[in-house]
Amino acid sequence: MTSEMTDLQKRIMKLKNERKALILAHNYQTLDIQEIADFVGDSLQLARKSAEGNGFDIIIFAGVRFMAEMAAVLANEIPVYIPAPAALCPLAAYVNAETIRKVRREHPGVPVVIYVNTTADAKSEADYICTSGSAVEVVESIGADKVLFGPDANLAEYVRRRTKVEVIDITSKGHCYVHQQFDEAQILLLKEEHPNAIAIAHPECPPDVQDVADIVGSTGMMARTVVQSPHKKFIIATELGMVQQLQACHPEKTIIPAYDHAVCRQMKKNKLEQILEILENLPEANLVSVPKDKEEHIRTILEQMNRVKGQGPAVPVPVES
Repeated sequence: MTSEMTDLQKRIMKLKNERKALILAHNYQTLDIQEIADFVGDSLQLARKSAEGNGFDIIIFAGVRFMAEMAAVLANEIPVYIPAPAALCPLAAYVNAETIRKVRREHPGVPVVIYVNTTADAKSEADYICTSGSAVEVVESIGADKVLFGPDANLAEYVRRRTKVEVIDITSKGHCYVHQQFDEAQILLLKEEHPNAIAIAHPECPPDVQDVADIVGSTGMMARTVVQSPHKKFIIATELGMVQQLQACHPEKTIIPAYDHAVCRQMKKNKLEQILEILENLPEANLVSVPKDKEEHIRTILEQMNRVKGQGPAVPVPVES
């Protein structure tokens, strides 16, 4: 990303230094926000950066609210602000604390693994937390014969296929509406049109899409694979912000979106103007906090998640001669 910065971006960069602000941006943010961020990454990477915020006076988290909540828990008393307080994750709405308690009663003694794409309310009832990149490792690390898992049913199936653990859905309806849009037939068509391309799908995609992809992995794995693979073309089945980031960072390669309209409207609620407003005025409406009675437990299981490697190496795919 080497485009010349706009006046607004320059103003933000200046104030960011004056405020000693750490700006974190998820891979699905627009490029103009990614360009002024100190760090861009997936949920696990950003969680780790939130915990490493010493030396900063504030953290600005450009993502959806559950991510900013996670940062607030891990940030060691550093105030965390979100540009768009109304940026919520629809997937997170599929489970809450009461849902988890109900399923626990139905399956006594079975560990609860909650995907990071959940509210602090839901996390407060979990035994373990995982990201898409760490889900398999977290489930295997528990050492249990069965686990309760949610809310994403497609990610649950991904874990089910890669472990010997019985994975019981907390809800069979949970899904990311962006990743649910990807279509097996479209992936196959793109692979036919681009026979030398490597297709990479996010594990939130439907199982049939995962089946026709060459690699299934988190956005972090997608980025590492594009960097490390000798291939020059990639078909990417995830939110469009990630596709745009990869293309901007790697102009020598061709990054093909698996679907041109795979846009998370919630992620796109964050704007540069809102980041500037935080830097100028520190508005209380943008400050994110987690109830004290839930914070300690959430911090414990988030730190536990951070100890799991959860990256998975990029998969170098040999170039066919």
